[in-house]
Amino acid sequence: MHPFTYTLPPELIAQRPWDPPDEAKLLVVDRSSKSITIELFRELPRYLASGDLLVLNDTRVMPARLFGECEGRSVEVLLVSELGGDCWRVLGRPMKQLRRGGEIRFSDILKGRVEASEEGEARCLFFTEDGTSVRSAIEAAGTMPIPPYIRAGRGDEQDRADYQTIFARNEGSIAAPTASLHFTERLLADCRERGVGIVFLTLHVGTASFLPVYRAGSDELRPPESERFFIPQETIDEVARVRRAGGRVVAVGTTVARALESASSSQATLQGNTELFITPGYQWKMTTNLVTNFHQPGTTHLLLVEALLGRELLAEVYNRALLAPLRFLSYGDGMIVL
Repeated sequence: MHPFTYTLPPELIAQRPWDPPDEAKLLVVDRSSKSITIELFRELPRYLASGDLLVLNDTRVMPARLFGECEGRSVEVLLVSELGGDCWRVLGRPMKQLRRGGEIRFSDILKGRVEASEEGEARCLFFTEDGTSVRSAIEAAGTMPIPPYIRAGRGDEQDRADYQTIFARNEGSIAAPTASLHFTERLLADCRERGVGIVFLTLHVGTASFLPVYRAGSDELRPPESERFFIPQETIDEVARVRRAGGRVVAVGTTVARALESASSSQATLQGNTELFITPGYQWKMTTNLVTNFHQPGTTHLLLVEALLGRELLAEVYNRALLAPLRFLSYGDGMIVL
């Protein structure tokens, strides 16, 4: 099963979010009637009912992209996961510059030493020259890891606010749960006034958002990498209650859908690392509806959306979005699958 793909004109890739964020467009797709309409995102509550449940991801994005110099050459490092003792698994550009033993200067106080480098990634030990904590130095020197299709991945101070949800609190992501970027306090209040429940879980977004969808040199799909998640017991209980009552469980983002479905097999599976790969034919267990953005062509995210919509309706949705035209990808417009 190859992911749905399409031609995305570069001019449709949003470079900044809407201001305010809930003024983004909302494409509404009804699976039962096959109807497709376009509203403003702030109209989302109109498509929800009392007794429905919104599930949001409260992960917080780290300023995980660092720019520095190694052996006289400029390098870029993306923190992927903390290994302990100020050592991190990283991706680099150019990767060939990150050779074992190489030293990288990121700021006046923050430096890194490459401990190992293989198979397209490296292990880097970070340290400071003045006793400042490494985490504080990374926070100061790092930039938000916006995708390379947004201003060549060069985040600025505005992105520190724009590329973070208003309810972010558990740090650990290297990409934002972008469907949640549209939510404002006003919109959350409107949902609550309508009788819609709101609960949270945490899934730390990893490299699944940007690694190639195919294994090198083949047409074999590469499953998304494992991602850490935690679901509070009260969230699981509320999801179960809403399902029993006939309400809808609306996952806000593919990350939420992946976490919820990972916990569906056992009440005991409330935290851990998920390797779940949702593809067409998947039998949904906890998620009934989805709020999401418009994804890059040929990605695992599109396979997940196709598992809800089917290939034919998915193609109609994306053709409508292209013709409108809507704004695509991380800072772009959103959609709800009813």
